Amino acid sequence: MLKRISPSAIVYLLILIVIVILRLLISIFPPDQIASQMVNLTDSLSIGAIWAVGWVGVYLAPGTGFAGMWQKDISNIKRFLEPGLIGVGIGLLSIGFDLVQPLGGESLIKFPASLVAYPLGGILEEIIFRLFLTTTLVWIFSNVLLRGKWQEVVFWVVNVFLGVFYTLSQLIQYQSLVGTIDFLVLARFFVVIAVYFLLAAYYYRKYGFLAAISMHLGDYLVWHIIWGGVVRG
Repeated sequence: MLKRISPSAIVYLLILIVIVILRLLISIFPPDQIASQMVNLTDSLSIGAIWAVGWVGVYLAPGTGFAGMWQKDISNIKRFLEPGLIGVGIGLLSIGFDLVQPLGGESLIKFPASLVAYPLGGILEEIIFRLFLTTTLVWIFSNVLLRGKWQEVVFWVVNVFLGVFYTLSQLIQYQSLVGTIDFLVLARFFVVIAVYFLLAAYYYRKYGFLAAISMHLGDYLVWHIIWGGVVRG
């Protein structure tokens, strides 16, 4: 039976198990310890819907030039270690910016709730932006409208568009917490978040969905969990 299921499908089913475990663990913490936007993202109905639409990406990825989730010719160094370390580097860059221009602790979840909330939110974000939106848009514009032409060009155009959208959405969330945003904070968001977004997209395309998750979790570990624990206590 399992031989008929693709490795990517098996991995995606295992990702569901991880999501369910994290969702159960997050219920231990009172809602006031979780950021408002994270509470909305992690209710059971939202999780089910996000995971379900991710299957679109699992199905379309092989025909749109994206690496499989457990492709045999991709080493675990490329799948986990390298993107994870890049994520750590991006997290350190965020800390450097924060030492110059502190964002404040309002946007960070307190430890130890952060140990559960950020991995869960990170995985769900990757499903939305990488597995579903990126893959689907590349398929629509390249495979359908352009009949398979200019796939790499379409991929980068899609990711620049989604990167700007994602960065602006993060800015809007932050502004709703603190009010005004100065130029340095604006530059920081576009430098750190936009660069991260494009790098994660590249690793997703070349080394599979788990590489993108590894980069996201590496960033969250350093910036949100460790540094957030220092800032918020």
